[in-house]
Amino acid sequence: MKLPIVPTILLPLFGLVYASPVPEGALEARQNVFDALVICYGAAGAQVTFEIPADNQPHAITESLSCSMLCLEGGATCLVTGIDGSETELIGAMCADVGPPQVQVSGSCLAF
Repeated sequence: MKLPIVPTILLPLFGLVYASPVPEGALEARQNVFDALVICYGAAGAQVTFEIPADNQPHAITESLSCSMLCLEGGATCLVTGIDGSETELIGAMCADVGPPQVQVSGSCLAF
């Protein structure tokens, strides 16, 4: 069986293009990103958990619970910003008061 010469040569080349390696560092960067768990404690025992990607980028928080305390599960450093301008920094596994209590609107985290 005779195959045309052009497809016989080009098909393996297309395979090489699609099988090319991922740029150096891209895979490692994605593997280091995880979701940091931040727990917001409000009045009367109410609580909600935020999952913030630990990629050092700001992410919106859409929960409407007014937080009086934030706790981080660990593995990252996070800065959480409230609707009235509060900034709560959490480093590793710790809790911090939010003053004054307010709804949180954004957070950014960076993995250790």
